[in-house]
Amino acid sequence: EGVESMTLQWQHGIVSNYDYLLHLNSLADRSFNDLTQYPVFPWVVADYTSPTLNLDMEETFRDLSKPVGALNKDRLESLKVRREEMASATCAGETPGGVRYLYGSHYSCPGFILYYLVRRDPQLMLCLQNGRFDHPDRMFNSLKQTWRNVTTNQSDFKELVPEFYNTEEGGEFLTNSMEIDFGVRHTGERVGDVALPPWAKNSRDMVDKLRLALESPTVSKNLHLWIDLIFGCKNSGEGAELADNVFYPLCYEGGVDLDKISDPNERYALEVQISEFGQVPKQIFKCGHPHRYTALPPQVHARVREGGGGGASSGKLGWGKFKTLVRLGDHQTHKEGVSALGVVGSLVVSASHDSNLKLYKWGEGQAGVERSVSARSITIAGVASPSPCTIILACWDNTVMVYGMVTGSWRSTVVAHTDAVSCIGWGQGVLATGSWDGLVKLWSCVGSAGYTVRLPDLTGELDHGSPVTCLDLQMEDTQWGE
Repeated sequence: EGVESMTLQWQHGIVSNYDYLLHLNSLADRSFNDLTQYPVFPWVVADYTSPTLNLDMEETFRDLSKPVGALNKDRLESLKVRREEMASATCAGETPGGVRYLYGSHYSCPGFILYYLVRRDPQLMLCLQNGRFDHPDRMFNSLKQTWRNVTTNQSDFKELVPEFYNTEEGGEFLTNSMEIDFGVRHTGERVGDVALPPWAKNSRDMVDKLRLALESPTVSKNLHLWIDLIFGCKNSGEGAELADNVFYPLCYEGGVDLDKISDPNERYALEVQISEFGQVPKQIFKCGHPHRYTALPPQVHARVREGGGGGASSGKLGWGKFKTLVRLGDHQTHKEGVSALGVVGSLVVSASHDSNLKLYKWGEGQAGVERSVSARSITIAGVASPSPCTIILACWDNTVMVYGMVTGSWRSTVVAHTDAVSCIGWGQGVLATGSWDGLVKLWSCVGSAGYTVRLPDLTGELDHGSPVTCLDLQMEDTQWGE
C-alpha cells in the first residue's frame, strides 16, 4: 500500500523524479551506508560537448528504455556475438550453470561508486584498494570521457549515483577540495577537479542543470521505462532477456546457493566476489511500471538556486521572491474552510465549503465585508472574474455558475461535467473548466452574452486521462491554449 501511494503521488507530479528514485532504491534495500548496495540513478543527459544544454531537444537525452549496455547498437551486437561464442565454447569456457549473459560487469558496485566519489571520500577508496588510489589515468577525470566510455567500452556499463542530481550538496564530490595528490596522468597533467562539460560554469551549475534534466518533461514521460529495467519486470528473467539486460549470474539474488557450498574458503571467496562485483536490485514491480500522468515545470522539483541551472539556453530559471509583503487585513467570516479565492475589480472574493461567497474591500482603512452571497450549492472549488461585475464559480455539484454583481442575481447555471468541477480559468473570451472526470472543457464566454455559460457554448474538450486538479490559461495574441 505504501508503494502504491508513493507511486500515485509521483504519477500526479506531487513527488519529484529524484525523490521517487530515492524511494525505490530504499525499497530495494539500497542504502547510502552500503557501497555494495548503493543507490543507483540513471544517466539522463547524452550531450557533454555542446556549449549550451538544450533541454527542449529529445536528442539531448539518453534513451531510458534501454540499459547502458544497449545504448550503442554496434557494441550490443558485438556483445551478443560474444555471448553466442560462449554458448558454443568448451566446458572450460562456459558460465556457471550454463547461463549466458551479455554484460560481464555491473552498473553499480563499490569500485564504481568510489570512482565517482573518491574526491569526497578518499579514505573509502584506500580501504577498498589496500591503501592505494587507482591509477591516475583510470580515475574519474572527465564527465565527457566517462560518458564516452560507458557507451563504447566493451566492459563499462555503469550508471550514476544520486550525488549527480543532489542540488543541496552542489557537486562537491567533483572538486578536489582536500588537495589530495592523486598522481599525474600520462599527459603530464596532475589529477585535480573533474573536467566539466562546456555547458557547465562550475560543479554546482552542472549539478543544477542535470537536476533540471532529471525533472524535465522528457525524462518524466520515459522514466518508468528505466524503472522497469532496474527495479521492475525487466531486471531479471525473460523480461531482462528481451530487453538486453542480462548480467553475470553472480549479480542476481539467488544466482548461487551459498548454503550448498560446504568449503568455508570457497564460500567466503564467493561472498567477496558477489559484494564487489555488483548486485541487481531487488525486484519491486512484477508488472510494467505505470507512466507519469503529469509533470510540473522542472524548476518546481529541481530545487535549483536562483541563477543556477539552465533550460534551453541562457534563460534565468528559478522562482521569484517577494522582497516585501504588507499585511492589509484579516477576515474570518466563513463557518467552514475557505476553498477558493479570487480578485474581482477592487474586491477580494472568497468561497467556502459552506457554499457562501464573501466579497471584501481591501486597502488601508477599507477592510470589511462588502457583500455575502449564497450559491445554494456544495463546495465551491474555483473562482474566475472576466469583468469587474461578473463572478464565475466552479462547483463540486458538477455545475458552473455565473453571478452578476450589479443585479445581484445568477445569470446562468450549467451542468458542465459528469463529476465535480475542480478548477476554472478565463482569458480573452475563453472559459476553461477542469473536473475530476478527467476532462478540461473550453467554453465561449464573452461580454456580449453577459459572460453566461450554456451547453451550446462548449467549443472543445481535452482528455487529461486523470482527475484535473488545477489549470491556467496562457493567451498569445488572439490564440488560446491551455
